[in-house]
Amino acid sequence: MTAGSGGTPGRAAGRDPIDQLVSSTRRRLALFTLALVTALLLAVGVVTALVATNLMHRSIAFALQDAIAAAVASAGELEDDQRRLVAGQSDTVVLLLDEGGELLEGAGVAGLPGLPDAEAVAAAASTGRDDRDVTLGGAHLRLLTVPVTLPGHDGDPATAGFAQAVHRMEIHEQQEQQLLVAITIVSALGIAGAAVVTLLVTRRALGPIRVAFATERRFVASASHELRTPVAIVRASAEILERESLVGEGGAPLVADIIAEADRMGLLVTDLLALASAEGGALPVERRPMDLVAWLSGVARRAETMAGVAGLALVTDLPAERQVMVEADEDRLSQLLLILVDNAIEHSPPGRGVSLGLAAGGGYATIAVIDHGPGVAAADRERIFEPFARLPGRRRTSSGSGLGLAIAQQIARRHGAQLTAGDAPGGGARFSLRLPLVPAGAALA
Repeated sequence: MTAGSGGTPGRAAGRDPIDQLVSSTRRRLALFTLALVTALLLAVGVVTALVATNLMHRSIAFALQDAIAAAVASAGELEDDQRRLVAGQSDTVVLLLDEGGELLEGAGVAGLPGLPDAEAVAAAASTGRDDRDVTLGGAHLRLLTVPVTLPGHDGDPATAGFAQAVHRMEIHEQQEQQLLVAITIVSALGIAGAAVVTLLVTRRALGPIRVAFATERRFVASASHELRTPVAIVRASAEILERESLVGEGGAPLVADIIAEADRMGLLVTDLLALASAEGGALPVERRPMDLVAWLSGVARRAETMAGVAGLALVTDLPAERQVMVEADEDRLSQLLLILVDNAIEHSPPGRGVSLGLAAGGGYATIAVIDHGPGVAAADRERIFEPFARLPGRRRTSSGSGLGLAIAQQIARRHGAQLTAGDAPGGGARFSLRLPLVPAGAALA
């Protein structure tokens, strides 16, 4: 049983923050690039389909006009019983009609029921031209109806009438479907290719960033380790000067300042080393089943001492006579909690207390540290966990390094837990640590 198996928080347990950052950046960059390429391909596909479809419709219109011109030109050479129908292309026919819209020398056209279309003839007589789509006998047809002058036959005078060109749209519709399928396939292949290229390019582009982060981490860890000795020597030397009274009375305050600043620098070096170790996954965390109620009772006494030094009261709210079992490293969890308590003390105004509470439910235990200071703005609730983040509203000048919350966040992640900041009831900040509970009986196993 591992603490990370209880839900989403556990999936991030032990993951390198740099890997998380680079992976997240790569994911966002890849998605943005892929979305851009997809939008471009779709736009090109839509424009291509519209242009091609428009060209097809125009070609049909030209074919109908040409068929009518050919039919009218050859009408005088045909016998009377042939003048009613002149075939054009295999999918196009032309009906020659008299002034009343009736077929010349015939009562109908075999295979084309419902033709000629009387409404189209009436519209052409009124406007001089009529284009329309109709469905007759289950067939989709395009009609072009225009008034024409039909030449006479064997010396007969020319007569006025109409020509109605009919085009079967089945072939055209098949061509449109084939075009759309082709565009869809090409677009899909383009998107798939773009996805592969985007992943490869972003991986290569972000590789140097990952290396730079790792180099910076190694430098911070090495520098922090190397600084510990000179800082200790400076402090020890200053203590000797102070203890042996080796400086004059006027220099005593300067020696005291040296000792104080050496302490502060030592804390900063220690925190830098701890943060570098945590981010690199080298921070040792040994998780074992533990009862949060019993553990918090002990840690609360230490936190109460810290609050008392600052002139504040610590209020605890723990479940009575109940075990709340989790898997955690007690020492690291104590370090995390005391960081949160120290942060709450720094932000609490005089006369107000700091609250420490524990609640369990829904498979998780939640430890809350509450202060009644200025609170944390919603826009800053992620930034405050970054190294050296400082927000206005501290009750006193801090002697900390500005790394406390960053270290606490790394410890939380190493436990598969979630550490978040929010608003406290009545004003102030509420820091919540959410840990997966150990299922009943698992702790004994």
